[in-house]
Amino acid sequence: MPDTQALNPNNNQNPGLLEEVALEDMLNARERRAAIQRSLLDEFHCPLVCLTLNIPGPVKVLDRVPEAFDRGCRRILDVLDEAGFTVLRQLVIREKTGYELFLSVNGNAVEIKERMAAIEDGGRLGRLYDIDVIRLDGQKVSREEFGLAPRTCLLCGQPAHACSRSRRHSVAELVEEIQTILREGSFRSDE
Repeated sequence: MPDTQALNPNNNQNPGLLEEVALEDMLNARERRAAIQRSLLDEFHCPLVCLTLNIPGPVKVLDRVPEAFDRGCRRILDVLDEAGFTVLRQLVIREKTGYELFLSVNGNAVEIKERMAAIEDGGRLGRLYDIDVIRLDGQKVSREEFGLAPRTCLLCGQPAHACSRSRRHSVAELVEEIQTILREGSFRSDE
């Protein structure tokens, strides 16, 4: 039975809201995420969809992040359902290191990634979503496999990985833009 906590916008539980995280916290979260992914791949033998939000800096759960995360969860589940994919397991993690959604999905990983890339590219809020699709061998499906360009920087439109690697923009600049995007979102329950 899927955990539907992430889909309940009235749950008033926002773990980690405005808490700073240390590097050790992030490293532990990364190890936990990898262990969960391996476990779900081993148990269900089907691709995984993993949602996180692209939030740089020491605070990963900004104001309105819980609502943006819930909207992303709903959108992913709706798109998978519309496409006829079956979700076999849903797991939600809400911690100060960020919120995470894990879905074991019965379907073709590349077809699933195409639909997830459309969510990521579908408006300003989608730009904050990082939706990975992981094959049975543990490798991520890349956007380039089906002809999509890499994700672009929120601030300058250049490839995001290049800006990140070169630290072209400050964390403060990026967080300010992210907060603008979050404020622009109208997190109504009917969307």
